[in-house]
Amino acid sequence: MRSETVLGELAAAAAGNGRLAAVEAWASAGFMTPLHAHGSDEAVIVLEGSMTIFAGEDVVRLRPGETFIVAEGIAHAYRAEAPGTRAVFSTFAPSTGRYEDFLRATGPVAVDPSGTPTWSHDEDAGAVAAIAAAADATVLGPPGMLPTGSRDSARAA
Repeated sequence: MRSETVLGELAAAAAGNGRLAAVEAWASAGFMTPLHAHGSDEAVIVLEGSMTIFAGEDVVRLRPGETFIVAEGIAHAYRAEAPGTRAVFSTFAPSTGRYEDFLRATGPVAVDPSGTPTWSHDEDAGAVAAIAAAADATVLGPPGMLPTGSRDSARAA
């Protein structure tokens, strides 16, 4: 999908669901968000590097200039595949600031002995869940957890 049409399609699909929030984010290779879902569609446009999106049963690898829209309510997670991955995330949220806070809060992760991303501290899950709720998002699992049905495909991505 062409990047120019993404925001227009989001606006048409989510009219009345809050404010359009668009946030540019950078991530290191291997960074992965917690498993989560939003109350509105969410679009991601990769600007640099590459990213794998695990959305429901879909596993999609995006390169610069490519876009993917995760439908409202679909459990999903993102994994940066290249150093210096840069992307724009956009959705409708009650507050653009709260959406940005949610994206920033997904950052405090560590890697367990098996190499799987995890929360840095036990309190992270509760804190990120509270921040997500203010952004009309729901945290469904820790970083590294994938939606049901995408596990086998994720290993091959």
